[in-house]
Amino acid sequence: MNTYASLSFALFASIALKAQAADSDTQAQIERSKAEIVSLAQSFSGQGDPDFSRQEALEPLIEELLALSPQPPVKERLEYLYGTWKQVWGPYDYRNDDRGVDPELGTDEIYQSVFEGGYYYNVSPLYKNGDRSQVRVGLLRGEYKLDEENPNALSVRFTRYPGVRGRPDASVNLWDLAPLAEAGELEDQISIVPTWIVRLFFRGGALNEIYTDHDLRLLYGSNDRVFKKAALYVMIRAN
Repeated sequence: MNTYASLSFALFASIALKAQAADSDTQAQIERSKAEIVSLAQSFSGQGDPDFSRQEALEPLIEELLALSPQPPVKERLEYLYGTWKQVWGPYDYRNDDRGVDPELGTDEIYQSVFEGGYYYNVSPLYKNGDRSQVRVGLLRGEYKLDEENPNALSVRFTRYPGVRGRPDASVNLWDLAPLAEAGELEDQISIVPTWIVRLFFRGGALNEIYTDHDLRLLYGSNDRVFKKAALYVMIRAN
């Protein structure tokens, strides 16, 4: 190898090593940023947000993460979305518009299972009048499609709301009930809300998927497609 070739190789190797080190440092920053977001969200778990203060505390951290890891359009991230996600923090009341906490909702076990084919299930335990001895598992089914205007949004609508009385056996995860519901194979199935009411009165809306990777999902949900009253969800992968 002549001197010129040796110098060229050494220069190329040096540049490659620096680029690799920079990539490694950026990835480490991304992981630290993600950990900060999840940690703060966990400190808010089960708490409402009537004044938006908790959401506003999380948003600067999310902006830092997005600066480190800009996201492609959601259609390029759909494979990441498939599977089951657990809500670390987000809305806890869908019957009132005060960003409070529904006493009947099992706030520590809220899951969303997203399936290929354009449908998903919101799965959570429901306690009648807040009485934990009276439990049902609700499986609210929704359908999604790519939004025609917002490249990061999924347009959604709800289609039915079955459930089961009691909890499944301890060996069965709550989200394992979702594919059974889709196949019509739930044992002791009940109707949490009649389908005609779901289709007529449950508001759909959009999910603005702002960040997705293999273990963290950040999104805003809104009944308004322009997100005038958006609610932040912080979710981690459950399976």
